[in-house]
Amino acid sequence: MKLRSCLTIVLFLLAVIVAAVPPESAKWASLGGDYRRSGRSLDAGPSGGCLQWQFETGAALLGSATVGFDSRVHIPCEDGKLYTLDASGRVLWVFDANTPMMSAASIAPDGSLYVGGENGTLYAVDPNGQLRWTYDTNDVIYSSPAVAANGDVYVGSFDGALYALTSDGTKLWQFTTKGAGSLPAGSILASPAIGPDGTVYIGGLYDPTLYALNPSDGSVKWACSFKPASGEDGAWPFASPVVGEDGTIYQTLLYDSHLYAIEPDTGAILWATDLLDLAAFGISSKDLDPDAAGWSEPVLGSDGTIYVCLDDPYLRAVDPNGKILWASKLGDLGGFTLTVDKNNLVFAACEDGNIYVVNSSGKNITQFELGGWPAFPVVADDGLVIATDSRDYSAYEAGGKNKVWAISSQCPAGSQQVSRPPETPLPPRR
Repeated sequence: MKLRSCLTIVLFLLAVIVAAVPPESAKWASLGGDYRRSGRSLDAGPSGGCLQWQFETGAALLGSATVGFDSRVHIPCEDGKLYTLDASGRVLWVFDANTPMMSAASIAPDGSLYVGGENGTLYAVDPNGQLRWTYDTNDVIYSSPAVAANGDVYVGSFDGALYALTSDGTKLWQFTTKGAGSLPAGSILASPAIGPDGTVYIGGLYDPTLYALNPSDGSVKWACSFKPASGEDGAWPFASPVVGEDGTIYQTLLYDSHLYAIEPDTGAILWATDLLDLAAFGISSKDLDPDAAGWSEPVLGSDGTIYVCLDDPYLRAVDPNGKILWASKLGDLGGFTLTVDKNNLVFAACEDGNIYVVNSSGKNITQFELGGWPAFPVVADDGLVIATDSRDYSAYEAGGKNKVWAISSQCPAGSQQVSRPPETPLPPRR
């Protein structure tokens, strides 16, 4: 009896100890990797490699994959399913929301997953794929939720509102962006970002303004307007705000070719750099689309360099003072989604079927030729990058499948080589 009692006590103490240990941090928690939306990985991505695994889904993948505990890969899909794979690409579980999922799933500190649907519902799913709760907004959720350190969740909806919820789904507050012209309400496609002090940053699609919100009640700390003094309509925040380690906010816009840097305490514009001003690099305005705009988020290198693109074939590097350092042409289409690794290698996914790998000097050192429309490259581990396929094959070819690719620098015998040197290497123009 004494032995059994002692064993019971030991097992109880072990359970208490395990419960007290905080969960392993997610490796890539949401769109942009973290809730500053920095796009920076703490791992070193591959500069060449092979297909480690490939996973097929039933529809397009409009959002980024995210990587959580135990290197689990979470993939929301337009077929209405949230797929969770292990590190080798095998399915662990599938949560079926029965509505297309339009954005990246976000991972909370306790391992819970938050993902929005086309039906306007936010789903909270536990680490084992079981539904915890839902919250209904009034329109499609394109926004990837942001999760604060205390577990509060912020999610934007196409109804124009940003909703703040507790970790059990209770509504804390709601902030509504403005509409355009005669439209009564705005629309949010961007994902909210969280600053070092907990401030929540969000922009509305039809509202040429970036808002800094108090996380406790949703009150406006400041509003930074992108409306010109001339009285024109102004540009719209489609991409998410990105917050630097010093708190500076970086924003690209539709109908505007500038990258903006915004001071975090007052909302003043520190600088605005025209990304079409590339004459110093021998790139003529004739070679550029005058209507090019910012559809995707910039990413932040470890030295403070901002890597950014418009919907043209040029990747730019901008220093923290707003000076363009270089511009490199990658392919012919452009419109990249970006990630930067710990060595400041930039991974630029393009609709031409390639992920371009560019070093910190602007040289395209290699590219991964995948086909499809690769998007949102995620450096998930040393020597590993994962990308989703945003092409909807149903409209193009019968029986076509969308894919998730995992590319590794480890190439065992018989593996499919997907990297190759650039066809026409371009030295950086300085």
